[in-house]
This record gives sequence, structure tokens and C-alpha cells, in this order.
Amino acid sequence: MAYFAPYIDGTGIHMPTYEERLEALTEAYRGIFGAGAELSAAAPDYQLLSVFARALDDVSALVLKAYNSRNPAYASGQALDLLLPQYGLAREAGETDVSVRNRIRHALASRGSGSKDAILAAVRSAGGAMDALVYVNETDAPDSLGIPGHSIAVVVRGGGSNAVAQAIYDKKAPGIGAWGSTSGVATDAEGREHLIPFTRYADKLVMIHLYIRVMESGNRDRIRDAVTAAVAEYIGNLGLAVPLNVPQLFGVAYAADPAMARTFIVTDVQVNAAGASGVIRDLVPCGWKEKITPMPGTGITIHFE
Repeated sequence: MAYFAPYIDGTGIHMPTYEERLEALTEAYRGIFGAGAELSAAAPDYQLLSVFARALDDVSALVLKAYNSRNPAYASGQALDLLLPQYGLAREAGETDVSVRNRIRHALASRGSGSKDAILAAVRSAGGAMDALVYVNETDAPDSLGIPGHSIAVVVRGGGSNAVAQAIYDKKAPGIGAWGSTSGVATDAEGREHLIPFTRYADKLVMIHLYIRVMESGNRDRIRDAVTAAVAEYIGNLGLAVPLNVPQLFGVAYAADPAMARTFIVTDVQVNAAGASGVIRDLVPCGWKEKITPMPGTGITIHFE
């Protein structure tokens, strides 16, 4: 496409590419100095025009980021925090942008009631809650998890017990029971208290071992810090009852710091998991009320070869 002035319409923001800007600059240059002006890639004037085009492109990137910061699906950091009051939310200590975006989506869904999604959204928006799952047994008999007939089981990570109980009570349909291993107190519109059962999640502890060969230009300390942090964040963002796909950790390690990705080779990833014998290299299962969690202190270990 040819160069065009940036604009915003009903479909969003539109801006020219770097190549289109550079083409427009070279055409303007030839319009001033003549069609025969020397503008090969090695010519100083062409290189200067490239610098101008890159600077304009950097400004466009900043404008695009500012434009997207109004949308919680794209906003990050402080820009995302500024959107949270619109949804009655606040970022919890140490909470990632991914987790915040998920809670915003759930807050929007919680405007309904009675459905599984509405219950899930309400619980995830309860004070301090970081994640939740809702299981439904619509049959007349207990299911394979032990949930009684015509009942729900809510598994929650974080959140005050009474806040979680209130969220469940407010959203579950009348006549549907709640089941779980712990409980909180919910209050109805007339001030009467109700004991609402639910279940707290349990950690599925794992020990992750990454074997890394460092190239001549690599720095072991930087690689260890970057890879350990990236793997910890990846595991932290796994939801409740989500298994760990071990081969994906190869990609997580290389993506930890793209500038260092060429300086090391991940030769193997091995996982030991609670309740499982031997080394796991494919899939670490996760129970219905569990969350994959690295063992404190030694849960993620880098072995240099």
C-alpha cells in the first residue's frame, strides 16, 4: 500500500508501516532534489531517511500502545490498573496482567445469575480470589467426584471464606445445593445467615529440572535468573486443574530473554511430581481441586552441562 495519514474510524486505528513511510520520504526527497538523486541502500542520504522513517514508526508504536491501553485486553501495568475501578476490582499483590485480565472478563460475565459461568465469575471476583472452578452435577445421584445430585462444587484459590460463600449464594439458582470440604457464611436480603460449602484448592507440588548447555557467549547467571523467572511465571499462570505440558517449558525457557536465546541450548526438561513415581517428560496430571505448583525453594532447578 502507499503511504496514508494515520486515522481512526469505526474499525479502529490505522497507521502506515515503516516501509510505507520510507517510500513516502524517498519520493519527497526525489521531488526536491530530482528523480536521479542517489538513494541506494548504501547512500548516506538514504540511511538518514531510514532513520527518520524509523523514528516516525517508533512514534506510531507509542500511539498504538496508548490507544490499546484503553482496552483491558491489551492494556498492561499501570494502564491496566487505571481501568480496574470501572469493574469494581483492584490488582492483588504480585498479581500478573494475565490474571487481572481474566478477572475483568469474569467480572463482566458475573452480571448474569444462575448459570455456571455467572457463579464462576462472581467467585473469581470475590475479595482476594485469584482463581476458581465450578463443577455441576445435574443428575439425581452423586457423581464420580462425590458431588451430590443437583448440586455444585466450587473450588477456589484465595479469597475470604465469607466473600466466596456470598458470591456462591448470590449467583446459584434456588434449589441447587452447594457441596465442599469447607464453608463460609452468606447473608440473604433479610439478614439471615446461611452456611455455604465450597472447597479450597490444594497444591500439586512439582520439581522442575532444566538441563542447559551454555554457548561460549552465554552468561550462566543471567540465563539462570531469566529462565527461572519465566518458568515460575508460566507455572503460576496455570489454572486450577490444568495439567503441566512439560515440552512447552522448552519454549518458555527460550522466550525468557530473546536476546539471550542464542546463547544456550535446553537439552532436557524433567519433572518430578508428588504422587507420581519416576521422571515425567510429557504431561503432569492435575486433580480436579489441585494446582500445579513448584516446590518451595527447590521447585525449579537449572542444571548447566
